[in-house]
Amino acid sequence: MLALQIATHGAVMPALQPALQLRGGMSLGGVDETQIATGLTALLGVQGLMMYQNTEKSLEMYELPSTGVTKFFGEQAGALMLGCAIVGWSTLNGGDAAEAAGYANIPGILLNIKNLVDGTTDSLGWSAQAKFLPLAVSGVLTAGLLGKLDFLSAGDALKYGSYWLLANAAGLYLAPDKAMEGWGATFKGPAEFQMVKLMGQMLGTLGITLFKLEQGASATEAIGYGWGLATLMNVDGTYISKYTTTPEDKNRFWLAVGAVGAGALLF
Repeated sequence: MLALQIATHGAVMPALQPALQLRGGMSLGGVDETQIATGLTALLGVQGLMMYQNTEKSLEMYELPSTGVTKFFGEQAGALMLGCAIVGWSTLNGGDAAEAAGYANIPGILLNIKNLVDGTTDSLGWSAQAKFLPLAVSGVLTAGLLGKLDFLSAGDALKYGSYWLLANAAGLYLAPDKAMEGWGATFKGPAEFQMVKLMGQMLGTLGITLFKLEQGASATEAIGYGWGLATLMNVDGTYISKYTTTPEDKNRFWLAVGAVGAGALLF
């Protein structure tokens, strides 16, 4: 995952360090799985806020060029990270999953409105589909999730929203060229390819979290699945497909946190 590693490490790791000693869902030193999930959620929230508000600096720290496409997907990934953090924080504190998912969509909706006003997709030469459809779908799903629509219940919106996220995640991660073509959008070069993959990764992280919640999983289990999927994709990018252009040493922190954190929550 992309993030400002130094800042997030300093802000959140003191609370996470005991949790990173856990294995197999066991408690150590009085740290239980809820505390682990809370620490992971806080870490993701800090990461998302930095990507959302200071994308160019984040790209620079991970030795990625700032182009229209890398900046676009960096901001979008940050919005999704914030969404994951909102869902995690709310459900860990007993909140309703559908309502949490509705509020989780707000950072992305605000960003898409800003991009619409600024003509961001037009400047990239992308189609009207890429410009309007994500905002329209998110708007309808969010209204349903917050109980504002008669024809779409909150439960159905949660289910269909998770399907929407996972379908787009699969396309962008597994077949980025075809998926972007389907959206009437383009990219070029390995750095932009990596950021398209990151978008797929974060769509999948939020999508699997919402899917598990809709299926009745606990908040800690759903968060564990989200981190588990993201970590598998990080392993793929760093060691298997090796599509990431970010130096390996800058990925290791997230690989370690994701592997140990997801393992503690799921096993």
